This record gives sequence, C-alpha cells and structure tokens, in this order.
Amino acid sequence: MVLLFSPRGKAVVSMSFALAIHLGGYECARAAVMALFTSDGLGFGKSNNHHKNDNDDDDNNNNQYQESELSALPMAVGCISPFAVGLVWFYGKTLSHGGPSYALRTHTFVCAAAQIVCGWILRMFEQCLDMVDDEDEDEEDDHADENGVCSLGSVGNVKRMSQMLLFCLFVFQSAYVQLLYAQHWAFISSVLTAEEGSRLFAPIAGLGSIASTLAAGSVSILVEKAGLIGLMYMAGISYIICAILANMAFSTARLHGFEPSSSSKSEKNEEAEAEPQSISSSSSDGRGAYAPINAGTKDSPAFPSSNATIPCLKKNNIFQQAYSLFNRVPVLGALFVEVIVSQCLSSLVNYIYLYKLKVAITDDSLRAGWSGKFYAWINGVSGVFQFFIIPLLLTHCEAHRIWLFMPSLMMICTLYQFGTYKTSELFGASASFFCIKTMEYSLRGAANEMLYVSLDYESRYLGKKVITLIAGKFGKSAMAVALSVTVVYYGDHENLMWYLLATATVFTCLWMISSVRLHSLIDASKR
Repeated sequence: MVLLFSPRGKAVVSMSFALAIHLGGYECARAAVMALFTSDGLGFGKSNNHHKNDNDDDDNNNNQYQESELSALPMAVGCISPFAVGLVWFYGKTLSHGGPSYALRTHTFVCAAAQIVCGWILRMFEQCLDMVDDEDEDEEDDHADENGVCSLGSVGNVKRMSQMLLFCLFVFQSAYVQLLYAQHWAFISSVLTAEEGSRLFAPIAGLGSIASTLAAGSVSILVEKAGLIGLMYMAGISYIICAILANMAFSTARLHGFEPSSSSKSEKNEEAEAEPQSISSSSSDGRGAYAPINAGTKDSPAFPSSNATIPCLKKNNIFQQAYSLFNRVPVLGALFVEVIVSQCLSSLVNYIYLYKLKVAITDDSLRAGWSGKFYAWINGVSGVFQFFIIPLLLTHCEAHRIWLFMPSLMMICTLYQFGTYKTSELFGASASFFCIKTMEYSLRGAANEMLYVSLDYESRYLGKKVITLIAGKFGKSAMAVALSVTVVYYGDHENLMWYLLATATVFTCLWMISSVRLHSLIDASKR
C-alpha cells in the first residue's frame, strides 16, 4: 500500500492503465479491421455480382470467393514479418534518439493516426459504393455494380483501393500491437523490483484482461451504434489516451529520478540485493504467480545479473546488438526459437478458425459481433488464469514448468480437433483457437515477464522487442506464406482440412521439443 502512494507507484499505475486502455482499443480495432477485411463490400469477400447467379453455380462461386478471401488473409499475415523487421529498425532509431519515453510516445501516436486516417478514407470509399448501389438497385445488369462510377472513380477501382488499404492496415496493426505492449511492460518491469513484481504483475495483467474483455464484449453493441468504421475511430482515440497516460508515467519517473535507462535498473537492483532475500524461484519462497526465475550465480552463462556489463550497447546496428545479446544470454536464443514454432502453430490454428467462422457466419456485422464475444470469453478466462489459476498452479510447481504445460495442453486440443474435424464444424476449430489464445494472453505472458524481470536493461528493452516482433511475426508470416500458396494451388482439394490439421499436430510436437530445450536451459541455470 505504501508503494501505491509513492512516485514509483503512481508511475506504475499510470502505465498500467495505459496498457489496459491500449488493449481495449486494440480489441475494437481488431474486430473492425478483420470484419472489413473479410467483408463483401470494402474487403476481400464475395463480390456483389455473385448473388444473382443461378443456383447451380452457387457452390462453385462460393468456393471461389472463399479461396480468394482466405488466400488474401495468409498473404497479409505473411507480410507482417518483413514489416516487423523494418519496425524494429525504426524502434531502434527512436529509442537511441530520445529514449524509451520518446519511442513509446512516437509509436503510440503513429498507431492512433493510422486508425483515424484510415477510418476516414474507408468511410469515403463506403459512401461512394453506397451511392452506386442506390442508383443501380433497380437495374438488371449483373455487372452494374462493377461498372458503376462514383466521385472517386469506377467501383472496381474503389474496391481495389479499399482492399489495398485494409491489407496494409491489417499488417500495420498486427505488428504494432506487440511493440506497444512490450514497451508498456518494459517500463513496469524496470520500475518495480523483483519482489514488487512478484506481487503486482498479476493484478496489472488482470487489469489488461478486464479492459480487453469489456471492449471485446461491447463490440456488437458498438457496431450497432457507430458501425465498423466507428470502432476504428474509437480505437484511435483510446491510443491517444494511452499515450497521455504513458507520458505521465515517464514524466513522474523522470521527475523523481527513476526513469528507465541502461544504469537505473542496476542501481535499483543493487539496493534490492542488499536485503536478505535474493532473486529466487516462486516455488521456494511462495511469493505467487509472478515471482522471478532464479538468476543463478553472476557467472551463469544463461542468466546475467541485472547489473552485468552490457558490451552489446557499444554497437550501432540493432541487429548486431541482438546477435551479441543472444550469444551472451543463451536462454533468449532458446526463447526465440520457441516463439517462432509456437507462432507458426498459432497462425495455422487461427487460419482454420477463420475459415470455419466465415463458412458458418456469412454476415459481416454478425461475424464481427460473434468474434467480439468470442474474444471477450478469451480475455475473461485469461483474467481468471492471471488472478487465480496461475498463482494456484505455481504453489505446486516451479515457474518454468509453464513452458512444458502449454504445448501439452495444446496437444490435447489439436488431437481432439484432428479426430473430430468432420463432425465438430466450428466448435473444434474454436476450441483449439480458444486454447492457444488464452495461453498466449495468460500463461505465456506470466512466463515471459518472470523471465525478463531477472535480466538486464538490454534484454528487456532490446531482446524483448526482437523476440516479440522478429520471432513472433516471422513464425506467423512463414506459416501464412505456406498457407497462401496451399490455398491457391490446393484450395479445392477435398482433404485439405485433413492435411492442415495433420500439420498442426506436427507443429505441436515441434513446440513441445523447443519448450523442453528452453525449460532445460532455465533448469540448468537454477542449479
């Protein structure tokens, strides 16, 4: 309670609310952009002239537009990784130019501007298409919509421009959400000591889950009131509020002399190490869900102490820094591989879920509302994990066992879906997607923060971003490119779903192998 009213406590509270508002805003942006991306009007869905075709051709046309749309989606996901590489470079420039505060403020305002400006442009496209639809609603020509002309040009050109914009916006926000999220947590883990983090990480993460749950659960109501593009405006406004709160946190830290830097964390930990308690595992001292993993000895090759020398910071190139960092901290290299494999699986499961969802619910607004409620359940269950299940789990086992638990649970879901894919329809795909997203939002977040809190400034502000953006997005993009090629060449294959689920089973096994290696490194460092 004393910490709450101290300057450090006020800074953490401000950043925690910034994190929560950002996640809530992202839920609105994700629901809007995904629904528009797969829509029949502005996005890659079924073109308007299909609804007048004869019944004999309906099944063939439906397959064609679903293949077109679902090949565009993995192609967009495939572009996230190259964009993330450029984003890491841009982040490195902003970080070196003005520090963590300038970097977070700049990137948050960029996200806000993207949502608002793109929403305004899409509104113009939507109004243009609506005018042509009103003029041609009584015409008998099957291709009247495509040949119509509005103030922005032909309908075909307007639709292509909206598709390009939605494609770029999907790639943009998918990469940026992780960057902002990682920067919020980097500040919090830098300001709090290891002992404080063991008590406060859980409620902070729970606050983000509550905000995400409320936002996702309100999507269907907000769509009725403001429409899909209105959701994008709301997301942009929430990002602006997020930037203001984050700036308040950094201002407080700067005013009282604890703003994160390459030396501030070292000084703070030196004071903390003077106390009898040293960094230890959660199972040995019973401090709860977010107790940091044992940093081992100061000579440990896997876990450098927080006040260790950081030679990598002398290099100018951010990728050279990352390479040197992974050589210096082998556990980060193992985590890099584990994230790539798990995100490959996540991308594949996500594709299967979206395919089933599009087939089951064809109306754009209904699909957005259903998806919003689905994510509300994901965030709600994640909150339950963060507040109750993770602390209970860690009273009976050590913290790093989480890395073994996640692929084991996913194996059960994948095998169930593989065995029932012909009869389960949307349920099987939803169950697997629900499982992997819930673990990403709760278990993975807990495991990551317990790992990073015991590492140095460079590991938290550079290594964390490289792993989050490069490894995470590369895994998704590699799988997305493979899916895009598969859909184009084998989209009409009757056993396509069987092969996709078999691939998911293989990647679940690979995830287990990479998790065992990561677990072994952590376990060895503890000894």
